[in-house]
Amino acid sequence: MSRAQLEQLDVAGWLERMRQATELHTYSGKFMVTSSSRIMSHSRIWHVCSGQRQIERLEALNGTPRIVYRQNAEVRTFLPHEGVVRIESREMPRRFVRVKGIGNESLVAHYVAQLSKSERVAGREADLLQVRPRDASRFGYRIWLDRSSGLVLKWQTVAPSGRVLEEAAFSEIDMGAPLSGSQIEAMMNDVMGYRVIRQARTPTTLERNGWSLPIPVKGFVLLGCAEKQKQQSKDAAQASLESQSTPEARPLKPAGVQCVYSDGLASISVFLEPFSAERHTYGAQALRLGATHTLSGRVAGDGWVTMVGEVPLTTLRDFASAIKQMP
Repeated sequence: MSRAQLEQLDVAGWLERMRQATELHTYSGKFMVTSSSRIMSHSRIWHVCSGQRQIERLEALNGTPRIVYRQNAEVRTFLPHEGVVRIESREMPRRFVRVKGIGNESLVAHYVAQLSKSERVAGREADLLQVRPRDASRFGYRIWLDRSSGLVLKWQTVAPSGRVLEEAAFSEIDMGAPLSGSQIEAMMNDVMGYRVIRQARTPTTLERNGWSLPIPVKGFVLLGCAEKQKQQSKDAAQASLESQSTPEARPLKPAGVQCVYSDGLASISVFLEPFSAERHTYGAQALRLGATHTLSGRVAGDGWVTMVGEVPLTTLRDFASAIKQMP
């Protein structure tokens, strides 16, 4: 696209450009996430597109050794030091990808996008996009997109004051990958020698679990809710057999209900469970790591909520205050 065409895009148009770039291009490189005070993660990434399938391998280069595979909605996390593989479905929507159920009008009502100067990122020409919120309920973003492909090469999450809360960027990127999608899938399925832990998720509603949460912040919509259940671990031999047949079902008690909300750019996870004096021995807590706030505490009398979102803390507090226990 020409610069004149890019300048005509609104927020929804830019998200569509980013989505197409992610779904059409294979790439690999090294990626670093930093906060204002420290390096949060450093990873090597291989991303392969093949038809309608996307498969990705992320290897941590710092901190606890781990390799994460993502194929469409499934996520597998290998923890070599524990000898464990955790299998679960993706809970939060992918970053900078258009979310189903959120229309152009809502995005434009809450964010404004402006094309800025050009810069070089990881040795490639990039266009800087400034995304500013129209209210104080969400953060802004600076996004550097590869000029030729539209891939996101770097982004910053920005507080209302203009302070950069978090930055993520490729230090190296190649338009290609050392392995094919089939080879990465074979690595993803090789669980021999690992204990496999599956995180069971059953679709549900808040109301079915005795809660209500009228959305208190305009622009956010409910993407879905699930009962979280913890499947007992199985050794690799049993997991391999089950992968060829229907996994055995064990009656499990739901550990709580998790709901995900999004405004098209920012996402919030709300996890509700009954209050337990034995497990919830601490009071309400509010934490921040980079651009992500976590808020936990007792709500609606007998409930305990844990909320995580890349939004201002006041937005999480608004959501927490809206939770009600149904009679």
